[in-house]
Amino acid sequence: MKTLHLICNSHIDPVWMWDWEEGLGTAISTFYQAAEFCDEYDYIFCHNEAILYEFIEQHDPALFARIQKLVKEGKWHIMGGWYLQPDCNLPSGEAFVRQIKLGREYFWEKFGKRPTVAVNFDSFGHTVGLVQILAKCGFEGDIICRPMRDLIDLPGDVFTWVGKDGSKIKVWRSDSDSLYTTSFGNAVRDIQEKVSRFPAEDDVGAALWGVGNHGGNPSRKDFAALAVYQQEAPFQVVHSTPEQFFAEAPAKGEYDRSMPCLLGAYTSMNRIKQKHLELETKLFATEKLCAIAGLNGEYSWDKGVFHNGEVALASLGFHDILSGTCTQEGEKSAIRKADCAMELLNQEFNKAFFSICSRQEKAGAGQYPIFVYNAMPYARKTQCEVEFLSTKTIFDIDQWENVVTVWQNGKEVASQCIHELSNISYDRRKRITFVGELAPLGITRFDITLTQREKVKREDDLQQDVVVNTSYGQVVIGRKTGLMERFEVNGRQMLQGSGFQPVMYDDIADPWGFDLVNIGTNPVPFALSKCDGGVFRELESVRVIEDGAVLTQVESLFELGKSTVRACYSIYKELPYVDVQWDVLWNERLKALKIQIPTALSGEFMGQIPFGTEAFPQDGSERMAHRFVGIAQGERVLALYNDSTYGYSCRDNTIYATMLRGVAYCAHPIGNNPLIDSDRYISSIEEGRHTFRFRMAFDPLSELENKAAEFMNVPYALNYFPHG
Repeated sequence: MKTLHLICNSHIDPVWMWDWEEGLGTAISTFYQAAEFCDEYDYIFCHNEAILYEFIEQHDPALFARIQKLVKEGKWHIMGGWYLQPDCNLPSGEAFVRQIKLGREYFWEKFGKRPTVAVNFDSFGHTVGLVQILAKCGFEGDIICRPMRDLIDLPGDVFTWVGKDGSKIKVWRSDSDSLYTTSFGNAVRDIQEKVSRFPAEDDVGAALWGVGNHGGNPSRKDFAALAVYQQEAPFQVVHSTPEQFFAEAPAKGEYDRSMPCLLGAYTSMNRIKQKHLELETKLFATEKLCAIAGLNGEYSWDKGVFHNGEVALASLGFHDILSGTCTQEGEKSAIRKADCAMELLNQEFNKAFFSICSRQEKAGAGQYPIFVYNAMPYARKTQCEVEFLSTKTIFDIDQWENVVTVWQNGKEVASQCIHELSNISYDRRKRITFVGELAPLGITRFDITLTQREKVKREDDLQQDVVVNTSYGQVVIGRKTGLMERFEVNGRQMLQGSGFQPVMYDDIADPWGFDLVNIGTNPVPFALSKCDGGVFRELESVRVIEDGAVLTQVESLFELGKSTVRACYSIYKELPYVDVQWDVLWNERLKALKIQIPTALSGEFMGQIPFGTEAFPQDGSERMAHRFVGIAQGERVLALYNDSTYGYSCRDNTIYATMLRGVAYCAHPIGNNPLIDSDRYISSIEEGRHTFRFRMAFDPLSELENKAAEFMNVPYALNYFPHG
């Protein structure tokens, strides 16, 4: 080696085993001491994460001004340039772009700096979807630490990462026992250990050094020892920056896949994952609606609301939050941040929505106007749901009922009444489902009329399988299993056995999933409930609960251990998919919940990643995917869409989705120590109620991205009477 670049940093997780306030205090004390050392020693302090600089700017303006001066003098280096170090698997492509955008804007405004090497030291694996995002945002490189050498073979510690679109960036994996840190007072020892891992033939090497993981700085003893090391080392030792190292270090080869590790984090803390996706969907849909309303000229949006929404989304994307590896306090504060942002976005959404709808004509006599917002940039035919309050109340509900008709541009559309959200036993509040043609990126009007008729008695043959013939094929729900026994599309059966089987597995307390290749052992299927006690007492285990022109809904009730699953299949008569909702009451420790779907297809197993798709092995290993996975057959895919599930595996053409893990909060394996204490109750992260949505369809490969976006962007519908 001819040159060793020393890159001093002090990694700070603003939230992990602690909450944000402690992270704030740590950032202030760490940055203050780093500034002191910049004045005292000839070195460069490097730090990333705009959120930490925001902390300093807000709470210690004098220190912030001092840092700005040090940056101008070249003694303090702005590295990374992102808002924070996010999970590098789970955010969508757009969420990654917003993360970078926030950091870039902040560092340019406050420091006039635009780093070209991203920093993701602490993230738990990296999706190949990141490559094109980094390259097209102007980054030339990325520094990572995981997965380490014992988990994945790479062409070298410095290599070229190739994206799905052919984009390329240089990556340095800093692999050592101390990762991105050195221990207090022993910096030289740890730097030498890092140097020992560089191949002898390399001309250039680098070492991350500095106390970290909860802030802190090197000691004066470390600086003194480093001065001696610089004089005695058989190569040049320079205090440096990521950009300087990347300019000199050659890449040794190319790698074109994702780099998975700590796969338990794909599934742990489902509430955070759902909340992140809920906020993302709300933010993007509100931006679109407000832009449309603004073009009408009678509405102007509050830019601060959308900035706060982006900040909350970025904060939820932090690698110890979105991965589910923080404490319960971190979980609570993250959800609080998201809910605060969503409430403000909802207020802005309403202003835009009513601004547009108020321009509509008044309702005619006996009409109830319904306005439906489609966030997709193209027309779509889809199922919509809405509730409204009838002016005609029927108290004798055994004899009479209100009948709803839905009109679009003077033509009747398929509709039916379904159970309303309330449980007041008169016929006044109505919930309807209908199939409508929605205009692109805008609001479409429907009108409802109401008549009365004698009550139509609805019967369900509890002995026969539920068979529903649709415009594209047939769906069968087994009466003895409560599972999907047939999903036929254009004469072809898609399943090779019972689909949507809930299965419980033995699991471990570790939310990261250190050393795991797949999740869970010893699978035990849930059985249909006997309905002889608990929440399902005196119900039927399989029953048709809705049936009409739009859909048939079948409810199946399952139990195992102390947990229950209520599955609801929505089988549409004219739409080419089936929706499945799972309502789970989870009360298990050290157990995992999966969904099992044996398919009759034999093609490639693949799933969505940021701005693309990736093929996965069918060896049962856990993999990460976003809003869909599926098995391809020619140009079509049997796709399973979802609203919050990231962990999947496949074996023998059977798809497994990992939905819940009964793990403990922040249970990190340390040597041979027990993961959790056994002398007290330790709560499991996922205890309580959870709701999951899935959609199954046999769709063209080229349409999967749009179909997944449609599934997430459920049409927003509201009964409103405009004044014209």
